[in-house]
Parts: sequence; structure tokens; C-alpha cells
Amino acid sequence: MPTGRIKYYNQDKGFGFIAQDNGEADVFLHVSAINWADDELGAGQRVKYEITEGKRGLVARNVEVLLTQLEQKWLRQGKAIIPRDYPRFASREQSETADGDNPVSFQEPIRPASVASSSARKSEQSVELPSSSPDDAADELIEEIAASGAQSKPSFDKTERVTFGTLYMQKQIRLQTSMVFGLYNHEQCPMTISDFTQSTFTLQGEEEGLEIPKMDVKYCYKAEDEDAIHALMRYDEEIKSQNLKPINSQKECCQIDTREIQLARKEEYPIEVVMREGEIFRGLVDWVSPFEIKIVLENGSKVVVFRHAVCKFQAIPSEKRTRD
Repeated sequence: MPTGRIKYYNQDKGFGFIAQDNGEADVFLHVSAINWADDELGAGQRVKYEITEGKRGLVARNVEVLLTQLEQKWLRQGKAIIPRDYPRFASREQSETADGDNPVSFQEPIRPASVASSSARKSEQSVELPSSSPDDAADELIEEIAASGAQSKPSFDKTERVTFGTLYMQKQIRLQTSMVFGLYNHEQCPMTISDFTQSTFTLQGEEEGLEIPKMDVKYCYKAEDEDAIHALMRYDEEIKSQNLKPINSQKECCQIDTREIQLARKEEYPIEVVMREGEIFRGLVDWVSPFEIKIVLENGSKVVVFRHAVCKFQAIPSEKRTRD
């Protein structure tokens, strides 16, 4: 399998490019092609992958992150993976506009380089993004992946924009990740996901598949994080005493401004959510979708909370991270 390094990756939109070690054309990368139980991915990380040829350029599939023994140890300890020999792929203009000593914040994808060989090979393999909108080009490539059947999962509906929540669940199905689902009556349900629809989860345990309405699920997390999650678990006793049940209509749902969550993620300050049975989760936003919020708690464990089960929401800009 060819190897390379992540050249650019937009965590919010779930796509980027791989700079190949052999110097050939950059390869388009979509989040659905990443075979890694951990959800963090960033510029500078080394990967191996397969390549499929698309009408608009090269597309990666079956992408695996390459880690040293030290990085594997960090991952087991819940620490962030710092890429080895982090390369600065920013253009000169981007470097000059960076604020002080802070890392460059990429706002647009870097244009992939053409293959440094014959002009015929360049025309066959270079990925040409239109200057009008890099995101549109990425969407077209994503649609092309779906149409070609290059990947069995996820299945994309061109009429509906793929969300982080959908991609997250599809990834756990593909990897058969051991999960814990927080249900009402404070029930903790250890299962794997075998399927899901807009309204239900099909969960697999020791017995046959169990179909659960999504409205009955408050949150979920990977089983490997169970001890860390419970170490921080605390309750809003007033909310807990109300014995709230799943909502019956959208009117009962806590009104949360998605832009406020996105700002908290961008500015790196925590949010706090209180679930309908009083559980409190506080931490930094990893990603947000129309139906879910993924939160990184203070000890590095991660939980996906379902917005329909949130009773209270608070952003805490006063605790914004300070950079050294």
C-alpha cells in the first residue's frame, strides 16, 4: 500500500488531502475512508492507503494511520497524538498572515501538486480544484465516491448532506466498536451498533439484535472510555428529581444555537450540558451535527450526547484556553 502524510484536513467538513511519499499527485481524503477507531486526525500524521481513480483525480480508500510505539502508548493513555516532524504545508502568504507564534489555521484546502513527470501523466492524475469553491469540489468528489460504489459504507444520499453524527455511527458499525448507550431510567447498555435509521438504532449484544428508538437514547460512548466517563459523572439533583421522560415533540427539546456550539469549538472554550435525567457533561466540543454533540471531557474521554435528550446547555467562554 502507498504511504504519505496528511497535508490538509478540515475536521469540520470531514475531508482533506494526502501528500504521497512518492511525490506523485495529492490524494483526496474523505472521513468515511479512515479505518481508525480514534476520531482525531490532523495535518502531519502519516498514513497508508489504497487509491482509486476518479474523474476529478485520485481518491483514498481504506486509510490507516501509522503510529510509532510511543504514539500508540500516548493513544492508550488518552493523550493527543502529536505528528512526528510536523511539516508546515502552508503557503508563504498563509505563513505571513499567521498570528504571532500560533500555528497556521488553514481556512481553504491547499491546491494539490501535479505529478512531477510527463505532461500526459500530469493530466491523468492531478486533482484540479476550481477556484470558485474548494468545498464544492470536495462535495463532487464525495458524490463520485458514492456513485462509483468504491466504498461499501457509508451510503450517501445526494439529496441530503452527510452529517458528522451519521459518519460517526457508520464508522462504529464498520469497526464493530464496543459501545455503551445511556438509556432512560439510568440504564447503561453495552452493545455494538449493527444498523440505524433516522428514528432507530439496532444494537447487538450477546442476544439477537435489539431495536431501540433514538429518542430513548440520551448519550453513547466507547466502552474503553467507560471508567473515565464514570470518574467524572455528576448530576444536577434538581433535574434528576423531576424524572423526565423522552420528549414527545420538538417543542419539548432544549433550544440550542448550533452557532454557539461551533464558536465554542473554534475558540476552544468548554460547554456544559445537563441531560434530561440530570447527568452533567462538561468539556470541549469535538464536533457538532443537527442531532448530536461530541464532547471531549477533562480527562480526555469522549461522549456523544443526543440533542433531543439535553435539558440545559451552557457555553463557558470565561474558561477559554490560553496558548503558550
